[in-house]
Amino acid sequence: MYLSKRSNGNYYIYFMQPNGKRSCISTKTRIKTEALKFLSQFTYELKERANKKLNSVNLKQFFFEFLKYSESIHSLNHTKSLRTTFNSFNAYLGNILLADLKKEKITAFIEMRLQRVSSYTVRRDIADLSSAFSYAITKKYLNENLCKGIKKPKIIERLPLFFNDVEFETLLRAIDDTDLKELVTFAVNTGLRQSDLINLEWHQINFQSHSLILDNRNSRTKSGKVHSIPLNIKALQILTDRQIKSPCSQRVFMYQSKPIKQMFISHKFNKFVKKAGLNPQLTFHKLRNTFASWLVQRGVSIYHVSKLLTHSDLRVTQIYSHLRTEDLLKSVELLNN
Repeated sequence: MYLSKRSNGNYYIYFMQPNGKRSCISTKTRIKTEALKFLSQFTYELKERANKKLNSVNLKQFFFEFLKYSESIHSLNHTKSLRTTFNSFNAYLGNILLADLKKEKITAFIEMRLQRVSSYTVRRDIADLSSAFSYAITKKYLNENLCKGIKKPKIIERLPLFFNDVEFETLLRAIDDTDLKELVTFAVNTGLRQSDLINLEWHQINFQSHSLILDNRNSRTKSGKVHSIPLNIKALQILTDRQIKSPCSQRVFMYQSKPIKQMFISHKFNKFVKKAGLNPQLTFHKLRNTFASWLVQRGVSIYHVSKLLTHSDLRVTQIYSHLRTEDLLKSVELLNN
């Protein structure tokens, strides 16, 4: 939509109709300030007309519908993230109609969240709301994505927390449970996400090729793509031992012959970290950080680490590059020659 002056001296507004055809309307004035006022009022009226054609739904109804949709296409953790964002958003705004939602209210919500949670969490909130609003457009609940144009806050880069060799050995000594010890050791040797670990089944294991396949059957990978993960000797030994002990089990990792739940295993892991006298911030997810950090420290390229972590973007893996100081040291040593 734009304003243009014709040869007769009057200003006209050119705009696109819902059917895709271009139209124009006269502002009936030759004065630009008056034409701009007409444009503002006309834009408002167009939006009001479009809103009358929208399907009516309140926030709670919409979020419930989108979460059900999310469960069918996203991972469990992604759906949990959406639910957390929606609960905060609903608590802040109340159960208003989705069509009454304005960008100003979303901006105010983001400013409130920045005072209470990390920048990383706020960036996730914006991404969650944006994906929900895109879905709302397809259902004719909204005419536009209200998150469009909203800038995400910058994240202060921090080195990922991970276990060093001594800390990890201390942790293993503190774990007096074979099932958990094997799960932890397998995790630090494969870099698998927790959901992929506890849902891993024997049909995904290929002993001949020393690999496992993440195929989106048992748990959806973050990227939605199929990945082949190589297995080292330690990981293969754990798989062999577990297959001998539990030949009838469908899942690779069970706890006392029962399927493992994420909240349960996280609680058990934190308990042993505390028992070992280690930093309580060393959660189960930090095993994945440890896998990546150890590889980089041992000279593995960031590109290969990114592939092993199944990251879709190399930039996500770059945070671990700070651990690779040997190459930089060799570079500056050249100045001595």
